[in-house]
Amino acid sequence: MFKNLKSSITKGTMRSGLLVIVFSAIIFILTTVAFIVVHVGTQPLVLYSALAYMIIPFFVYAFLVEPLMKKLDRKRILLLTFGVMSIALVSTQSIWVITAPKWSFSVSTNKSTYMFGETVIISVSLKNMGFISHSFKSKVTNPVVISIERPYGDNPTVRKQVWYSPYHPEDTEFSVEPNRILQRDFLWNQTDIHSPEEDIESGTYYIIAFIPDAQDDIGIRSKLFNTYTIINITST
Repeated sequence: MFKNLKSSITKGTMRSGLLVIVFSAIIFILTTVAFIVVHVGTQPLVLYSALAYMIIPFFVYAFLVEPLMKKLDRKRILLLTFGVMSIALVSTQSIWVITAPKWSFSVSTNKSTYMFGETVIISVSLKNMGFISHSFKSKVTNPVVISIERPYGDNPTVRKQVWYSPYHPEDTEFSVEPNRILQRDFLWNQTDIHSPEEDIESGTYYIIAFIPDAQDDIGIRSKLFNTYTIINITST
């Protein structure tokens, strides 16, 4: 009799322990997936995930919570739920910080003001600010493209291109180690690439640097990274 009672208690304890493990694992997975969807999910993925998360809790409650409530009170189940969610969020956030790409993209010139005819030295830097090596794909082999533009009229957002750096369109992958810089330098001799026989005008010029995104189908206009700086060209 005592042997049978002990066996029943043991089986009940094992079943309760298994329920706790399965319940904790599902809460951990759901929390982790929700974190990933919120941070990197596309709009369709977010929509489908929202619909799934409206249905899944009913199955979790029916198949796990109700059986658990025979062994644990509501307070302990809530504490278990929030405890597992906290662990999942902390661990996922830590992994995210370590593995997520973090870049710093900048463009600079050796001077801010140039006389007519001076060569403009342009430096573009892409720094990996993350903790591990990261890769990206550019639509060109350099992988940077420079476009120099001058405001057209009174609206500074309307600009006319006067020069762009030569490029070879070919999807190319680049890898940058942590805390390392991928740098490219360019020289502009103040000629208008579209009208080389004409002198450029004095005034403000935008030096725009970008890396075309190989994952985008719109061509060279797609920008994985994009930044600019401003220089002045004067005759005096």
